[in-house]
Amino acid sequence: MRRSRSNLPFTMNIVVPSRFQPSFGSLRPAAGTSFALINQIPVLFSDDEQKLFELNDVAAFIWCSMQNAVPLETISDQLVNRGLSSTGARESLRDALNQWLGAGLIVPHIDTLDFAFCTVVGQRLVQIRASDARVLDHLRSIFIATTAPKADAETIFAVHRAGSTSIVIHEGRKVLSCGTNELAPTFKAYITEQLLLTGDTRNVVFHAAAVVSGDRALLISAPPGTGKSTLTMHLLNADFGYAADDIVIIGPDGAIQGAPFAPTLKSASWSLVSGFRPDVYSVTIHNRLDGQAVRYLNVEADVYKGPIRVNWIVFLERTSGGTPPTLRALSELDTIRRIVGASFATHGKLTTESFHTLKKVASEARSFVLRYAEAEGATNKLIELCNGKL
Repeated sequence: MRRSRSNLPFTMNIVVPSRFQPSFGSLRPAAGTSFALINQIPVLFSDDEQKLFELNDVAAFIWCSMQNAVPLETISDQLVNRGLSSTGARESLRDALNQWLGAGLIVPHIDTLDFAFCTVVGQRLVQIRASDARVLDHLRSIFIATTAPKADAETIFAVHRAGSTSIVIHEGRKVLSCGTNELAPTFKAYITEQLLLTGDTRNVVFHAAAVVSGDRALLISAPPGTGKSTLTMHLLNADFGYAADDIVIIGPDGAIQGAPFAPTLKSASWSLVSGFRPDVYSVTIHNRLDGQAVRYLNVEADVYKGPIRVNWIVFLERTSGGTPPTLRALSELDTIRRIVGASFATHGKLTTESFHTLKKVASEARSFVLRYAEAEGATNKLIELCNGKL
């Protein structure tokens, strides 16, 4: 397959309709991919990429054979009959498939539910199918709880591993591909953007952890690297309930609901929680695209289910070692300013209604800035706050 050409003319003489989706083995044309002859030059058109990909004669033969459901082994034999060596035929077939997979022109097809699970993201039941157990374990690790696959899932993702690369397919299209060791955090970021952030327009998504004392939520907001996840794990060890590690959804009534993700711990925090969570060193290491190595911890036993009223909002500020933790109360106005700075609305716009939602939360909760150096001291200070001693 030659390089893509995005400026070729669109006078297509012979076109296979994009709705024509024949299956060839475990691979099939991606939705929106069409074959055409333009001035007798074979090309593929990608609806997603808005590009034409010019094919050489061998690649065109392979594509047309696959569209006719010819098995890959037979295509390789036919290439030999057309003059290629056995090695050359296999390499040509392999190279074409790899390039088409990488460009999203063909996608793997996974029908089996042998490696599959369901989970709830936002208000949607999501089914995830994987090509093998390793991919399934990577994906399962990011969620708090999963169930057996269900027929009524609203959204279905299929994830296929090809060597060290994993390809995620949704509705017949490749939506992302990455190294398998990067799959979990990359997929988490994708479904956060595509599912969590496209819900009720009245909702506000607040970057904060949420733990529960009694039936009231403590929200902890902080910039990356401030120790929010480490502090969350210390609070769970002190018998708080778990609602969220990084994202909470504030509904129109002011109640919050956590995102369905397990706590994400960066490498700097592993030793800080290993005393009470020694399993931190036994779970899989995942690589984020920003270079951070992370692990996901199972907290299903600590999860508080259902909507929760917010009683306390704490914004973290780290100080140098040896400084005792201090809590400074915030006014309602300062609280709203800080929440707005750390929030985003579904569909990208904070409406008047969602602003009043934030005002309601800020007026009903006590808000503070917590300046601290060590997680243990900060945990004790927050326990005192939630126990009414401050």
